[in-house]
Amino acid sequence: MKKKLDLILKETLEKCFNKGVLEKTALPDYVIEIPNNTNHGHFATNLALALASSQRRPPREIAEIIVEHLVDTGDLLEGVEIAGPGFLNFTISREEWYRLLLEIASPEKDFGRSDQGAGKKILVEFVSANPTGPLHLGHGRGAALGDTLCRILEFTGYDVAREFYINDAGQQMRLLGESIYSRWRQLTEPEYPFPENGYHGDYILDLVKEISRSVDLKSLPEEEAISRCSELGKHTMLEEIKKDLEEFRVIFDVWSSESALYASGSVEEALEAIKEKGQLYEKDGALWIRTSLYGDDKDRVVRKKDGQYTYFASDIAYHLEKWKRGFSKAVNIWGADHHGYVQRMKAALKANGLDDSWLSVLLIQLVKLWKGGQEIKMSKRAGHYVTLKELVGEVGVDAVRFVFLTKNHDSQLDFDVDMVKRQDSENPVYYVQYAHARICSIFRKAASEGISLPDRPQEVLKELNLEEEMALVRLMAEFPPLLEDIARRLEPHRLTYYLTELASGFHKYFNLGTKEPDKRIVTDNVSRSQARLILAEAVRKVLVNGLCLLGISAPERM
Repeated sequence: MKKKLDLILKETLEKCFNKGVLEKTALPDYVIEIPNNTNHGHFATNLALALASSQRRPPREIAEIIVEHLVDTGDLLEGVEIAGPGFLNFTISREEWYRLLLEIASPEKDFGRSDQGAGKKILVEFVSANPTGPLHLGHGRGAALGDTLCRILEFTGYDVAREFYINDAGQQMRLLGESIYSRWRQLTEPEYPFPENGYHGDYILDLVKEISRSVDLKSLPEEEAISRCSELGKHTMLEEIKKDLEEFRVIFDVWSSESALYASGSVEEALEAIKEKGQLYEKDGALWIRTSLYGDDKDRVVRKKDGQYTYFASDIAYHLEKWKRGFSKAVNIWGADHHGYVQRMKAALKANGLDDSWLSVLLIQLVKLWKGGQEIKMSKRAGHYVTLKELVGEVGVDAVRFVFLTKNHDSQLDFDVDMVKRQDSENPVYYVQYAHARICSIFRKAASEGISLPDRPQEVLKELNLEEEMALVRLMAEFPPLLEDIARRLEPHRLTYYLTELASGFHKYFNLGTKEPDKRIVTDNVSRSQARLILAEAVRKVLVNGLCLLGISAPERM
């Protein structure tokens, strides 16, 4: 609806320019928004105010000219009024809302889908957990965010690839092997030392049992045994990570490996390319990249004195390899502890001639878990933390995914286990899913009374005249532009807000009938019942599409 109104405004301006009633200028930046007060119409724009400086005329005078020359050949508008210093308030005709309602409810229409991103390839890298332990809640939040973002991007026309980057080179893999080997030795030698920064979780003992069944560690020299523990431990943890993600309804298209970058020579190749651009230099026996010239607070080491490459070196190679694959944009979802790394990475890309806007980084803040009114204290270093698998096992995939998306990624999240187990309006995912189940129940009741959707729906829609009914239609009209804006701004959490608002609107509408029987959806008036069933079906479809984009089920009974 907003797009139709915007087209009217643009055609009207073109008419005003051609007739000379307004001076021809470039279109200004203006907004079309929904007024907080419904008495101010369905939409409002500041177009006249935005034109004032270029036209050198009072905004209200410009608004009067726009209204006088308004091009509305499709009878979209029921009324237009000028408010305040020159705001334009528009009321959309009821017939237009009816047409939109039929479009939403139509079985042939996948409402909300668009081609906004047609021709644009986006690579979204998320989770990318080290294969040194099970997925924790932070990984789960990143998984929910990344997967939902990918679903919305695809729904709005983008060509999307989901990628998991395996950090399987460097000291952490050595520590995994040492941790497993140490726990194995301690089974018979309790005093055998454990590595200072080793991994303490109980899963290490599980790895010990599995590895010792397939490998005779006693027969191997210590270094070889540690290496085997590292290799097999990585493989086992990766399989566990993949399984947990699949159960969380997250499937990746590509699994990239840091060790493969080194094996293929990509790291050396990337640094050589940067060196040819004059952006590398040697100092104190190490190799440095000139990131300070491109927004970083200082230059960074990419190869240490001992000849070992830094993590930054392989990360640079990895991102350049992404770019070579032809993606229009790359999105990384990282933990909040990477905050200082973002500008460094963008600077390295700029040093190689890339526009830093090619890469967007979303940082995930911490998740705090609450149960019985108490925060569950977690420490990854000490091995005391709740895994994603454990949380999903207790409250279910739907609840975890929904709650993880109830706040923007850059805000800390409190996850109340007791709340999401409740079957009432205090439980946000239950509240939204119940709206869908309630609509399905309404249709079962209608069928039992011999009432179904009409063959000629346009003939009964005049029965929809309650303000609550039209408010639901107007709210559903916001679904497509919301998804497009989420795709542009990379803010998938806004979908949970929207679905909660839509569910709330429907529950309130349904509850009107508990006090006033003539406001029930299924009544003795067949045509009115059919009209209200069309509205309910439209709401149901938007709920289904929204929940699907969140990776959440839409149950028919609850």
